Amino acid sequence: MFFKRNNRTYLGKMPGEDRQVVRGGLRIFIVLVLVVSALLTAGGALIYHVERSEYLARIGAAESNSLDLQTSAIARELDHIVADVLYLSKQNELTLLLDTGDGHAVRDMEREYAELARNRQDYDQIRYIDASGMERIRVNSRDEQATAVPEDRLQNKADRYYFKECLALGRGDIYLSPMDLNVEHGKVEQPVRPMLRIGTPVFDSSGRKRGIVLINYDARTLLDRILSTNTSSQGVSMLLNRQGYWLLSPDKDKEWGFMAAKTRDVSFAMERPDEWKWMLSRERGQVATANGLFTFAMVRPLAEMRQFSMRLRAPAIQALKDMTPSPYFWMLVSRVPPETLAAQTRTLLLKLYTGGGALFVLIAFGAWHLALAVSRRQLYQEQLVAAAMYDALTGLPNRKLFFDRLEASLSLSARYHRRLALLYIDLDGFKAVNDSMGHEAGDELLKRVGRLLTGSVRKSDTVARLGGDEFVVMLNEVTNLGDAALVGEKLVSALRAPFTLKTGPAAIGASVGVSVYPENGASAELLVQKADQAMYASKHKGKNTCTMADSSRCAEA
Repeated sequence: MFFKRNNRTYLGKMPGEDRQVVRGGLRIFIVLVLVVSALLTAGGALIYHVERSEYLARIGAAESNSLDLQTSAIARELDHIVADVLYLSKQNELTLLLDTGDGHAVRDMEREYAELARNRQDYDQIRYIDASGMERIRVNSRDEQATAVPEDRLQNKADRYYFKECLALGRGDIYLSPMDLNVEHGKVEQPVRPMLRIGTPVFDSSGRKRGIVLINYDARTLLDRILSTNTSSQGVSMLLNRQGYWLLSPDKDKEWGFMAAKTRDVSFAMERPDEWKWMLSRERGQVATANGLFTFAMVRPLAEMRQFSMRLRAPAIQALKDMTPSPYFWMLVSRVPPETLAAQTRTLLLKLYTGGGALFVLIAFGAWHLALAVSRRQLYQEQLVAAAMYDALTGLPNRKLFFDRLEASLSLSARYHRRLALLYIDLDGFKAVNDSMGHEAGDELLKRVGRLLTGSVRKSDTVARLGGDEFVVMLNEVTNLGDAALVGEKLVSALRAPFTLKTGPAAIGASVGVSVYPENGASAELLVQKADQAMYASKHKGKNTCTMADSSRCAEA
C-alpha cells in the first residue's frame, strides 16, 4: 500500500479505517523498533566490552611472556660473553706473559684468541692491552677469518674512553661500553655494524694490575636474537638506549639517530614522549595509547654481567644484594600497532552486526533518513566553516585564516631557524576600473588578480585577500632577503600587464611592501604592520613599485 516519489513515502488510496490501522501500526512499529534497538545495542555493547577486555588481556599476557623470553635471551648472550672475558683474563698463557714476559706466550695467546673468534664469529676483535694502553695482542675477525695483527701495526689506546674506564675497575669486575656503530677512519662503517665492548682488568701473580682484555662484540647477533625470540607476539620489537634512541626498530631509517647530528631528533623519546615518560617511571609494564599497546621492560646489561661475574667467582649472595643498581640500561619494547588491535575490533563488530542484521534491515529505512539528516548538517557546518575562513568572492583565505597560518608558520620558522616573508599588496587603479566599468568588472578583476597571485608563488605559500583590493602573500622558507625582493618585483611586473575582462581591457598596478622574519619582527602583528608600512612607502614613491620594510627598493635589497 506504499509507493515512493522524490524520497517521500505516501499512503496509497485506501479506506479511512485501513489508513488508521496503518498509521497506528506504524506508531507501534516505531516504538518496538526503538525498544528492540535499545536492547540490542545494550547487549551488543556488553558483549563487545567483555570480548574486547578478554582479547586485550590475552594479547597483553602474550606480549609480557614474549618480553620475558627476550630478556632471558639477552641475559644468556651477555653471560656467555662475560664467561669468555673472564676466561681470557685468567688464561695460563696470559699469566705466563705477565709474570715472565715470555714471547712464546704471545703466539699461544694469538692462537687461542683466533680459535675463540672462529668459534664466535660475532667477536669482531679480541685484544689484550697492557697498563700503558698499548695493544700487545689483537685478533681481528671478519668474513669468517680470524687473523692476528702484526706487532708493528698494534696501536696505543691509552686515550680511549673504554681503556680508561675498564682499567679503573677491580678484579673480576666487568666493563660494558654503550652500544653504538663501528666507526672506521672517522666515518660510520657501511653496512652499519652495531658494537659492544666488553672487558675486564687483568692481574699478574703478584696481584698487580697489568692491563685489560677486551672483546669487541658485533651486537647484530644480540639484536637478531631479540627478533628471533619474538615469535609468539603480535607486536614489533624495539630496543632503545637510555636517551630513547632506537638501537633496534622496525623502521631501519630510525635506528642510531644519535650517531649523526642531522638525525639527533630521530628518537622514540621525541616521537612518543608520553609513552617514553611512562616507561621511565617504572622498570616494566604495559600501557595502551592511541599509538598502540606498548609492553616494556628495562634491561640493565651491565648489572646482569657483573652479577654473573660474581656468581662465577663465588656465591657472594650478600655482595649481590649490596650492589648499587647500574644507571646503564636498555629499554626493550614490544609495540602492537593500533591497526592490529583495530583488526580484532573489526572482526568482533562484524559478528555483532551479522547477528543483528535482520533488525538492521527493519530499521534501515529510518537509519537512511537519519544519515541524510546528519550528512546535510555536516555539509551545512562545512559551508559555515568555509564562509568563516575563505573570501566569498575570490575563494582565497580570508584575514582570520591567514593569521592562523601565519602564526603556525612563524612557530615552524622559529623552531627550524628559517626565514619567512610577507608581501602586502594594494592594487593601484582598481577604484577607477570599478567606477568606470562597473562592479561586476571589478569583481572579475579581483578574481583574476587572486588567480594570478596564486599561480605566481609555490603551493606551500599562502595568498590571502584581506579585504577590498588588498592582498597578502606569505612566503615560507625564503633563503635570504633578496629572494623576497625578487618575488615582490615579479608580482609588480605581472600586475602591471593589462587584464582582458568581459567588458573590455583593464589596466592596473600594485604597490607592494615586504617584511621578513626575523629581520623585521618576530610576531605576526609586527610583520604585517611592517609590510603595510612598506606598502604605503611604495604608494608615496609613485605606486607600481615594491619596497622592503627598511624603505629601500626591492631591487636594491
